[in-house]
Amino acid sequence: MLKDAFKFYYKATELKDMLRQGAVQWEVDKKRLESIAEHTYGCMILAISLQSELKLDIDLGKTLEMLTIHELEELAIGDVTPLDHIDKKALKTKARNAVYGFVKDLNQCDRLMALTDEFNLSETKESKFAKAVDKLECVLEFKKYQDLGQVSLSHLKPEMLDNKYLKAYVESGKYDLADIFFLYHMPAFKEFGIDENYWYTKLKPLK
Repeated sequence: MLKDAFKFYYKATELKDMLRQGAVQWEVDKKRLESIAEHTYGCMILAISLQSELKLDIDLGKTLEMLTIHELEELAIGDVTPLDHIDKKALKTKARNAVYGFVKDLNQCDRLMALTDEFNLSETKESKFAKAVDKLECVLEFKKYQDLGQVSLSHLKPEMLDNKYLKAYVESGKYDLADIFFLYHMPAFKEFGIDENYWYTKLKPLK
């Protein structure tokens, strides 16, 4: 029913009012922090531009739907970050059940759940690309914050070093915050040619 479309719209667009927790945890010095919905828009723009230049043989429309639908789980489990020390896999069932609850009355319920599962399994071309874009958009946002002087390792709080990966990067003394974000997420997008060398020679100098 048409009414179900509007019910879904109202629920899904609550993401416009939910802040990205990475920016909150790092106390980014910005008057208005990014919402999850804004992150989704950034992902869609990034996917369109990367697919254009990488000339990937993928279904871009399907990828964009995946990037949109997979964020619905955060309405139930929140925006989990590596600093939360929560195994997101442990929340997988709760997250999936929540997404089903949001889409169950839509005619396209089965297809939307299939897209959710495909993204989470990350086995197809589209899902691997979507996962890479999701991670890379986060890196680019933090690079922008750093370039603008809105965040740096000076925002580090002692409890953040409970994350062993962050602790190792910080103690090495070789990396700034944007480097750390890139290196932490690099496995997701390295297969698309965006590796450590590309970061230092091409992407990081880009303003």
